[in-house]
Amino acid sequence: MAYLKYACSLLLLFTILPELYAQEGERPFQSDTLEILSPSVLDSLPADTIPIDTLPITDTTTVANDSSQAQGDIQTTIDYTSEDSIFFDVVNRKIYLYGNAQIDYGEIKLVADYIELDWVNNMLTAKGMPDSTGTIVGKPIFTDGPAEYQTETIRYNFKTRKAFISGVLTKPQEAEGYVYGQTVKKNENDEVFISKGWYTTCDCEPGETPDFYIKSRKLKVVPGELVVSGPFNVVLTDIPLPLGLPFGIFPMPSRQNSGIIVPAYGEERRRGFFLRNGGYYFDINEYVNLTLLGEIYSRGSYGFSVISDYRKRYAYNGGLNFQYNRQLLNPDGAEAEEANDFRLTFRHTPQSRGNSRFSASVNIATSSYIQNNPTTDVESNLRTTLNSTVTYSTSFRNTPFNLAMSFRHNQNLVTEVFNVILPELSVNMNRIYPFENLVTSRSSWLSKVNVGYRLSARNQFTNEAVRPPSGIPIDRIANRDPLADSVLAINSANLPEILKRTQTGFEHSIPISTSFNMLNYFTVSPSFNYEELWYLKELDYQYDSIINRVNINEIPGFSRASSWNSSVGVNTRLYGLFNFKGEKLQAIRHTVIPSLSFSYSPDFSDERYGYYREVQIDELEEDPITRYQRSIRTVSIYDGFIFGAPSPGESGSIGFSLNNNLEMKVRNENDTTEDAKATRKIPIFESLSLSTSYNLIADSFKLAPLNISGRTRLFDNKVSINASMSMDPYTYIPDILEPIDSIESRDYVANRGGGFDRSRNINVYRNYTRNDFYAWQSLSDLPQETYDTLNALGLLDEISRGLGTITRASLALSTNFQPKQKEKEGAEDEEELDVTADEMAYINQNRSDYVDFEIPWSIRLRYNLTYTNDPRRRLIAGDDNKVRQSIMFSGDVSIAPKWKVQFNSGYDFVGQEITQTSIDVFRDLGCFDFQFNWVPFGRFTSYHVQVNVKSSMLSDLKLQRRRAWQDF
Repeated sequence: MAYLKYACSLLLLFTILPELYAQEGERPFQSDTLEILSPSVLDSLPADTIPIDTLPITDTTTVANDSSQAQGDIQTTIDYTSEDSIFFDVVNRKIYLYGNAQIDYGEIKLVADYIELDWVNNMLTAKGMPDSTGTIVGKPIFTDGPAEYQTETIRYNFKTRKAFISGVLTKPQEAEGYVYGQTVKKNENDEVFISKGWYTTCDCEPGETPDFYIKSRKLKVVPGELVVSGPFNVVLTDIPLPLGLPFGIFPMPSRQNSGIIVPAYGEERRRGFFLRNGGYYFDINEYVNLTLLGEIYSRGSYGFSVISDYRKRYAYNGGLNFQYNRQLLNPDGAEAEEANDFRLTFRHTPQSRGNSRFSASVNIATSSYIQNNPTTDVESNLRTTLNSTVTYSTSFRNTPFNLAMSFRHNQNLVTEVFNVILPELSVNMNRIYPFENLVTSRSSWLSKVNVGYRLSARNQFTNEAVRPPSGIPIDRIANRDPLADSVLAINSANLPEILKRTQTGFEHSIPISTSFNMLNYFTVSPSFNYEELWYLKELDYQYDSIINRVNINEIPGFSRASSWNSSVGVNTRLYGLFNFKGEKLQAIRHTVIPSLSFSYSPDFSDERYGYYREVQIDELEEDPITRYQRSIRTVSIYDGFIFGAPSPGESGSIGFSLNNNLEMKVRNENDTTEDAKATRKIPIFESLSLSTSYNLIADSFKLAPLNISGRTRLFDNKVSINASMSMDPYTYIPDILEPIDSIESRDYVANRGGGFDRSRNINVYRNYTRNDFYAWQSLSDLPQETYDTLNALGLLDEISRGLGTITRASLALSTNFQPKQKEKEGAEDEEELDVTADEMAYINQNRSDYVDFEIPWSIRLRYNLTYTNDPRRRLIAGDDNKVRQSIMFSGDVSIAPKWKVQFNSGYDFVGQEITQTSIDVFRDLGCFDFQFNWVPFGRFTSYHVQVNVKSSMLSDLKLQRRRAWQDF
């Protein structure tokens, strides 16, 4: 066979040799081992055919084109190969390739089982051939640049660059998805005209029908720009849907372009017919874009949104979203209620670079925005607070100083309280060790002496009600502003009053501390802290005896107040180990961390400092129990200011805290080795702590409340338990200024001095006074006059006894159950995934868009029990539940391989009602999704059903049915 190949080569060489000599000036022809040359050479061959059917597999033939002579419309070299045979028709100037044939012509590549090359007509034809079973194999795959066409048959003209294709499946350039057509024409501009075809974003192979496609009799594909369709409808799983239009334009640009956003349409019972989320998208440049959206309702409501995102790679990214809605909440009523709501969110996240950093997270809205514009996110609908922070920080090279400037905002949507801190300035000096170079030993206490500095400056605007100075009742203030008790609405009319409530202040702090070891086991840490407050005003109190009231005036001008305190702390760590001889339980270890501290601060309410005033608020009247003149109050001239005032009363307190950690060491039952990994630690108490303090210098109430807290985990860390409690050790005795039998009815209302108080509902309370008398002391130790009065009124039994009065307690249990996931083969590490921090943040905020079907089920439970008790008053009529308990549960379950159900609900045991509940159903249908969101009852009752294509390019192509909360 090899000899025959060489013989044929020599025959062709001698046949064309005269032609080569006759053409002077030509460059040598490039040839392969067969010496087959360009099509023009075929003119000199005899007028018969030269069959070559004995070529070995993978034989290669190259036809070279010489630009110095006219050789038709072929512009570059054509390389062709065939595994079976190549047949030359010299008369008709055609070449036939059989068996996995391939042709390469510039950017054009064709692979097929049969290819015909016609040099006269510049035509290329390809098709598949039947195998021994009659099945067509080797169907043509035509590639023209980045475009690929999988076809039944193809005819391509080199001169016109036009093609006629039947049964084509192609992936348009820069597009998502595939286009199929029974007959296809391709022009010289690579535009494709399709008859009886479809377009899909599902991955599919030739001969395969996708789960979803857009079916049309006429399609035109402009690569890198769009797909244009005639009348079409959507087909899901071979079922035509009643979702169609007379024409369609599906953009698929190589880059984002500006364009119209088609609005959604529908009807709501309260707001009527609507066009929603329609507008225009501006692709400003590669760094920033802008989206303008609007919505309008037939019953008068309307709104608009301004959305912009920006990103500069390796530098920063962020976005702005402003939404405004005007709604008629009761359009059918006699008096239609109008709500004008807006919400502004802004974020800017830089990548750390250099010494400076600017970041922002702004979230501002009107108080009724979330209530009037709820979403399917239950947590978002129940949110009661909004917060914003804008920060610029920098550090100064080769110095210990750094600076931060910020804007902060917090807003309570329930109370409508709005606080803005603008600006807030912070200057910090890192701790320095001025004496470390003066001593030789690094362990010396002198080398550990460190000094720091901090400056905080704030300017705060608020619409919150102005609290009167401590101890002065509102009815005793003569010149109190009538609006001071009101939470002001945020509008231009109230701006002057809001500015009057502005608070400005500066706080300086200089901490000095050191530490050293004592007796090898104790660490001693002495410290001294100096503070200074600067304000631009102070308060002045003047009692007017004529009207029997107090005038409180603001005196403008610079005012300063200094204070200091010192402390010393001693702590150590004790260990106790209990070994066991059991096979499973190895040991129990108890770690105790006791801490003892002493702190001292002088009495800055002393008149020599001038920070406090004794103010008469009424005619002199003496308390029969405390013997204190009730009309005299000691009030700070900085009461209610942003940084407060130096603390009143001399304090020399001894603080004590005790922290415990208890854990056991157990052996794994399935591990019999002596390896340390064969055992594990199980916490009994991760932390159990108690703390209190005792003021040695105070005249009364020396012992502070006892605080106890603990946390642990049970059942292999599946259940977390957190508990805390605060107990006041002093007794509270009834206020006996007015006997109980003076109350004639439940509707009696009196002030605190009358012994009884009534809240806004029907509850009636008896007021109690905290007495400097421990709860565990005998009642006979009470002052004799107090004891006799209480005994005569029969109120001794109402005094709390024991260790004290529990004022606050809480218990929280939480757990999260899910089966262990199987390790996936070839799973990628999280570090190897190409996911940015912003993308992860978006995923965490939109969990419903990223459903993990690999987890068969998961359950999250949280139980909360809280107890609050105000010992200063006790209920004697009505209903006042001090205990609040609720349970929240959420989770998901995969009811089938591609079905996922998520739920979120809870139960309030006090209100005896189910809390906000939502049920979400997800179905992964391959290249499209099914979602069902349902809030069955409550404030935001609604449901939403949607079938949508996954492709972002066809995100507007969806079938949905929605009934919003306004319709219920």
